[in-house]
Amino acid sequence: MMATNLAPGVYWVGAIDWNLREYHGYTLPGTTYNAYLVRGEKTALIDSAYAGFENQILGRVASVCEPGEIDYIVLNHIEMDHSGCLPTLVRKMPGIPIYCTERAKTGLARHYDTSGWNIKVVKTGDTLDLGGKTLTFLEAPMLHWPDSMFTYLAEDAILFPNDAFGQHIASAARFDDQLGKEEALAHAQKFFANLIIPLAPKVLKKLDEVGKLGIYIDMIAPSHGIIWRSYAADILKAYTDWSQGVAKDKVTIVYDTMHGSTTMMAQAIAEGVMAEGADVRVCLLRDGRYEGTHRSDIVTDILDSKAVLIGSPTLQDEVLPTVAGFLSYLRGLRPGRLGAKKIGCAFGSHGGMGGAVAQAEEALKAAGIEVIDGGFHVNYRPDADELTRAYELGRKVAREIRAR
Repeated sequence: MMATNLAPGVYWVGAIDWNLREYHGYTLPGTTYNAYLVRGEKTALIDSAYAGFENQILGRVASVCEPGEIDYIVLNHIEMDHSGCLPTLVRKMPGIPIYCTERAKTGLARHYDTSGWNIKVVKTGDTLDLGGKTLTFLEAPMLHWPDSMFTYLAEDAILFPNDAFGQHIASAARFDDQLGKEEALAHAQKFFANLIIPLAPKVLKKLDEVGKLGIYIDMIAPSHGIIWRSYAADILKAYTDWSQGVAKDKVTIVYDTMHGSTTMMAQAIAEGVMAEGADVRVCLLRDGRYEGTHRSDIVTDILDSKAVLIGSPTLQDEVLPTVAGFLSYLRGLRPGRLGAKKIGCAFGSHGGMGGAVAQAEEALKAAGIEVIDGGFHVNYRPDADELTRAYELGRKVAREIRAR
């Protein structure tokens, strides 16, 4: 196992998880757990991986130096995909100083037996001099856990921001230009949409704070996925735009159906959107009957959409379970917290008193989405006039987003 050189004396020594397919509620094609070795006169290891990946990390370290030559461990975040190797590392290197935030120290004791660990608490602005390499620490609470921090390597202008700017992808590529700019940004968008959306105001605040510190960033080395060496400015801009709610003239239609009636409505609405020249994504929710779209891919589309429409038939006076599960996920992410307001409405079919459409619109409001229509529901299958109404609803939504 070989390390990858980022800069003189700086190496990626992480682990590749080719098999992981679900993480924090969304699908992914594997991931990496990025750890980094920084060597001056002293040597620091930044972050680690889940327990069980120690051999990958130590094997890559050994391609650079003996693991026993590591003088310090820097822990940017205590979640176990970054800290799981710590017990093994501490056993191999008793007494090694571990640098982390105060909240990380408290959290580590809730995950592991830290009695005897040499934990050094740091705050924003504290530094660690490695001799020719200087690490500066920047607390980043709730990006994305309370304990999180960034580490900055001044001499090489490398930011190690842990989960920020990351992506979940297992690849032979270590750098953005190797994977390709568009693919790298697409994976980053999915990561942001499923993990970072609720934290968007904190992202903007932290980016502003970094800017005021006058920190020049030449490379961004996150804890998952590829390293941004050619397109660091692009991912910084993307995070700013996503956090501010910058979106396209695009509508995402999310629905499930029992006997096809809601499908007919969704398709008619989509035709109306397209008739007005706007982009549209029509997403049938995945369940056991057929292959649809996973919720994590849907919210990735919602991130850069100006409108979200929810379709559901009524089942026992409630939203269909697949739709209810998606709405729960959407409420947790709260895309309405982003700077530019998204609009939305709901539609569906029912055989009795209905109820799903009103419930779906309440869920949209709870997610911070501005509901612009009183809901559109039909009894049983839509007739020709009702499909025309669905088409006109699509046109109305498209005109509304193009006017914003």
